Amino acid sequence: MIETLPFIMILASALLHATWNAMARSGAEPGDVLACSVMISGAFGLPGLVWFGPPAAASWLYLAAGVILNTIGVRLAMAAYRTASFGLAYPVMRAGIPLLTLPIGAVMLNEWPRPSGVAGVLLIAAALIMLALAARKAGRAEMRGLGFALMASVAGAGFVTADAFGVRLSGNVLGYAFAVTIGNGLSLALLTRLEGRNPLALVPVHAARSLAISVLSMTSFLLYIAVVAVTPVALAAALRETSVLFAVAMAHFVLKEDVGRFHWAAAALALAGVIGIRLA
Repeated sequence: MIETLPFIMILASALLHATWNAMARSGAEPGDVLACSVMISGAFGLPGLVWFGPPAAASWLYLAAGVILNTIGVRLAMAAYRTASFGLAYPVMRAGIPLLTLPIGAVMLNEWPRPSGVAGVLLIAAALIMLALAARKAGRAEMRGLGFALMASVAGAGFVTADAFGVRLSGNVLGYAFAVTIGNGLSLALLTRLEGRNPLALVPVHAARSLAISVLSMTSFLLYIAVVAVTPVALAAALRETSVLFAVAMAHFVLKEDVGRFHWAAAALALAGVIGIRLA
């Protein structure tokens, strides 16, 4: 059974994760807002890294791999948000992560959840797929955006796994987390520059929204990485993907997207998955 404190922490991380994604999607330029927030988080990570110190050298390779995969995932997410609705893109991006981390965690980390845990992961993934199908059926899907979302999901599973390895070798959970935020910020700033834009000039344009997103996303990540250090990665990843349940509510009440009975059925399925994981 997952301990109570990590369970609460990962659900809090899920709520914050859905909130900042909805904030990014609701802006006029979601890609630029998301890029700016990642760069601001990198700046915030500098004093944190100085205070807590760097992670052990054994974790640096995984840290670098996670940063590269996260940067790829962020760019794919930006593309998905430009070409598909939030109600479609977000569930698709999140659904593949627990499905892929379950076998990876079992084989590479020797983390074999109990049957109730496996069932919980599969139920949550099924719920996310149901939400994506609901969006597709409603005619809001654009196939190019769906493709970007699927590729972002694969990248997401990659950096989740890399971080699970890295944080356990780091000997310093917070130092590792702040190093990751710095790496992500530098990587995205470099990519923005290679695209022909000045990242320092881009940040002030979206400063207010990006700053708020940065605070939420960093808090969400710190909670998540602390849980992954002590909890099987597939279970932690699946619980974090319950952020989609919060995202459904935000899509309806904030972004004014349709939410029907199919969505609430998916939410009930995901809730059953959460209970299964809690018992695992």
